[in-house]
Amino acid sequence: MKKRNIGYIVLFVIILIACLWAFISAGMITHNFQKRLLENSLGNQELTIENLLITETKDGIKSWEMFAENGYYDNKNQIAVLNDIVGNFYKDNKIVASFESARGTYNQIKKEIVLYEKTLIVYQDGSNVSANKMTWSGNNSDVEAIGNVRLELPSKVIVYSDKASLSSDFKRLKVIGRTKTEIYDKGNIEI
Repeated sequence: MKKRNIGYIVLFVIILIACLWAFISAGMITHNFQKRLLENSLGNQELTIENLLITETKDGIKSWEMFAENGYYDNKNQIAVLNDIVGNFYKDNKIVASFESARGTYNQIKKEIVLYEKTLIVYQDGSNVSANKMTWSGNNSDVEAIGNVRLELPSKVIVYSDKASLSSDFKRLKVIGRTKTEIYDKGNIEI
């Protein structure tokens, strides 16, 4: 009987040492695991937003504004992902162009607006541009339109293109790639 008890004690000590070894090893492996997990979760916060208005002003003068029905903000990348967007571009405190899009993003670091799906910009004079995607990176940059671009001067001309670039003052237009032009204004041409 003594041998059996000694055997049980030896087996118990071996199991106890194995458990202690596993516990210490696990502690070494996951030493900073919880701290890193907390740091990562605090650095990557997302906020769901409804009825959001983003406005950029410089020296008290409004440059542009954008309203979105809903979306979310990624704190880590500082990007707002927006849905059902409408907005305005301003010059001398007057609206020079308005835009709408089904989806878009605003990158707070780059100060860049990217509009996707059913994107349309309408200017003061009624001319308008639609495209699959439009990108604008601030006051001094051009608006880049990509994919199924349609430019219209009402009752005058419609231009279809793969890509276009619109000047930041909204007065110049550059059409890039294959184009198709439909002219509706007679001008000085006799028919």
